[in-house]
Amino acid sequence: MSRFRIAAAGIILSVLFSLPVKAFTGEVISITLENSVIYPGTERIVEIYVPTAYDGVTPACLLVCMDGGTGIMAEVLDSLIAEGSIPVTIGVIVTPGRIYDKDERVVRYNRSNEYDRMDGRFAGFIETEVLPRVENLSTADGRRIRLSGKAADRAIMGTSSGGICAFNAAWQRPDLFSRVYCFIGTFVSFRGGDQFPALVRKGEPRRLRVYLQDNMDDTWNPLFGSWFEYNRIMLSALEFAGYEVRHQWNEGGHDGRNGLILFPDAMRWLWSGWPEEVPLPKTSNQAIQSLMEPESGWKLVGEGISPESMLHPYTEEAVLLREGKDSWAVSEDGSRTRIKGKAVGADPYSAVYPGGSHMARRVEGSNWVWDYVLDENGQPSFGEEFYFLYADAGQILYDDGGYLYAATSVGIQVCDQNGRVRAILSLPGGKVSSIAYAGNNLFAISGGKLYIRKMKRSGTFSGAPDSEGEG
Repeated sequence: MSRFRIAAAGIILSVLFSLPVKAFTGEVISITLENSVIYPGTERIVEIYVPTAYDGVTPACLLVCMDGGTGIMAEVLDSLIAEGSIPVTIGVIVTPGRIYDKDERVVRYNRSNEYDRMDGRFAGFIETEVLPRVENLSTADGRRIRLSGKAADRAIMGTSSGGICAFNAAWQRPDLFSRVYCFIGTFVSFRGGDQFPALVRKGEPRRLRVYLQDNMDDTWNPLFGSWFEYNRIMLSALEFAGYEVRHQWNEGGHDGRNGLILFPDAMRWLWSGWPEEVPLPKTSNQAIQSLMEPESGWKLVGEGISPESMLHPYTEEAVLLREGKDSWAVSEDGSRTRIKGKAVGADPYSAVYPGGSHMARRVEGSNWVWDYVLDENGQPSFGEEFYFLYADAGQILYDDGGYLYAATSVGIQVCDQNGRVRAILSLPGGKVSSIAYAGNNLFAISGGKLYIRKMKRSGTFSGAPDSEGEG
């Protein structure tokens, strides 16, 4: 990689916004990241700012930033650490990936694909490829870089596509990041970012604190809609869902100057109350309120679960876990009892409504789950696409209230009786591959791990629930 490319990557924001950068006292370490598993063939610069206040013994807090602007970040971190407004924090600046040919020409710009996507890939990239490299580094005077693994000790920020990337990384992985600064964020129809307000309203509350900044004439490309309009809608969604959110609307267009000017104040507010955890929001989503207790989070009860494993209903106290040819009864505490003989589980891709009046069946690769009316002989008829999801469904089931649950790549989507997603339950692994109820306990497999949580609903029913009407 040429020296020009290394230098250019580290000063993108400084040049772009023409803000003066004063001297900073810490050390900048620059590395080239290649051979990515998640983004094959890409190269990128990662710069790490280690403030002088870092002692090399106590794990530091972390601020991840997209695109560049190392000098600006370093100056602000120095100032805020000195005044006691933020803890000792190491900055990690990650530029977007590019693929070059043998003549050093760019053959693919990967920025939008990395930053504007609506999945957990970028957060996983930071977790598994960037931070392990960073923590293998040492400063010139021998201080080994050590980063806190607590989400409350981590912030992430970005501008434009980097802004939605920052929010998405924290949204997908609140176990990695709790504090988000997003300015002139692209919550528009690039790669599904315009769906975020709905996902925030319907999503299970996360321990996030968010600062939004935008300019009132912000539209980089009218084809995709108004940046400012979508930022206002995002603010409304975050407020509805109970998040600690602060915003600043300024004069101007698609320009990051105001966001960088506000950077110090945004950091002061985002880190306020540290080292306490960011509070769990109290959402106004009545469906979420009816499904689970606010503080009843997921509990890990098993690891090393194979991707092909499947959960099935079994008893009031246990679910059936099928792993290949083996079957286990798994109880609330995660203990397993091998089931002798052949254990047959119900069809995981269809479910009969409480009372038996109709049934649902998923269609592989579709965002729709079909609904069929059952006659007196249990035969299906009048089938139609009925339940609409934000991602294609895997395993499905009903609870005693007649709500349909679907295991999907964005979590457990829960639809009301009329087929609309009202809540999305999230897990640390993101994608949910299998679900089953045992009484009031909901079990789920996500990322090769088995989780359980206590619900207000039950998977046990003997009759039809009260109808919600036409809705």
